[in-house]
Amino acid sequence: MVLENELVIANRVTREYSNEFAQTGAKIGNVVSIRRPPRYKGTYGPPLNVEDTNETFCQVALNYQFHVDVQFTTQDLSLAMDMFAERVLKPQIAAIANRVDSDTAQYAFLNTAATLGTFGTSPNSLKLFTDARAILAAESCPREGEKNAILDPISMSSMVATVQGLFNPQAKIGEYIETGMIAREFAGLDWWEDQNIPVFTTGAQGGTPILTTPIAGTAFLSTGWAQSGTVSTQGWTASTAVISVGDVIQFAGVYPVNPQNRLQYGKTPRQFVVLPPGGFVTPPNGAANPGLTYGAATLAAGTFNPATGLYTSSGTGTLTLTIGDACIYGGQFQNVTAAPASGAAITVNGGTAYANTVSPQSLVFHKYAYALAFADLPLPRGVEYAARAYDDEDIGMSIRCVTQFTINNDSEPTRADVLYGPASLYRSLALRVAG
Repeated sequence: MVLENELVIANRVTREYSNEFAQTGAKIGNVVSIRRPPRYKGTYGPPLNVEDTNETFCQVALNYQFHVDVQFTTQDLSLAMDMFAERVLKPQIAAIANRVDSDTAQYAFLNTAATLGTFGTSPNSLKLFTDARAILAAESCPREGEKNAILDPISMSSMVATVQGLFNPQAKIGEYIETGMIAREFAGLDWWEDQNIPVFTTGAQGGTPILTTPIAGTAFLSTGWAQSGTVSTQGWTASTAVISVGDVIQFAGVYPVNPQNRLQYGKTPRQFVVLPPGGFVTPPNGAANPGLTYGAATLAAGTFNPATGLYTSSGTGTLTLTIGDACIYGGQFQNVTAAPASGAAITVNGGTAYANTVSPQSLVFHKYAYALAFADLPLPRGVEYAARAYDDEDIGMSIRCVTQFTINNDSEPTRADVLYGPASLYRSLALRVAG
């Protein structure tokens, strides 16, 4: 209960996949493939035109085991620990919840391409969020609820000042004043404030980037589906750290389409997010709150630094990027109007004016944009106390607590552990709102 109450974004994403993992004790790195529904194009006229049923898959990996450890002497326990749950357990679990929430928020924004607002400027228009809702609708987002707007505290303050003068029911205006936040249900979204919304520093850019001639990379598909792929680019300032994981890029002339009718919507090119080429990996043992970590990878052109998340161009200004989703210009999973042209211009984060810009990344998303899975850790034997708390049907969480007496210093260390992993299910059902 303490853990659940401390979560914000991690409480708004789907956690229904926790039961996919073995309840007898999952091992770190366990992976479950989540099936996505097929899509069909259909055809006109009487003749039969049988289409293949192509199911696609996303993966949920339990990469993170995080724990908080405390220790007290038996003298402390006998004299001073009369309020153990309030004074020790709640802060201990709060630290775990903060880490789970922070990792989920960071993973979510790093796996979200569509971006609204201006980097470095707090959102100050309700239209940003009504546009976000409209884009979700254009991407065939389910009409039922579960649409969330989660803002960092500064962005929330800015938006309260923006909307408080609009025509609203008196009760909602009163709620703004009393809580300092936008009313929970407003403008077709459920609004939340989360101090774990990440602050992002955009890449430095440099040069005049374009796609190579001819186009190369695995991210461009005439049919089929892929959650990510590579893009060969050129024209960057040579031997320079130009792109950061989380940057948003666009290719000239490539526009988004509705996934059901495959017709263009909007007037700006589709956005793709830059991903780490080596993926997200398990933090090293003993690391203290490292956040998400990236795997090392060798690029066809340029280099990637997994410690900083920065892509550096080659000595001739070429660079291979990994992006999500793939750019699919035909078939059942089409998401763009057409393939980009050779040498098409590349825009990063809306333009060079926003290079090296610090910006919080608030999120608007449907519940099924992201997933968060927990699994049971095994209960050790031969200890003083070992217990596991979980709630499969409600919140899909599991947390383990173990206490063991140490005779050498007459004390009882206690550790609380969680094993979890975030995942991106449908990038098209989420947007970032720059702040």
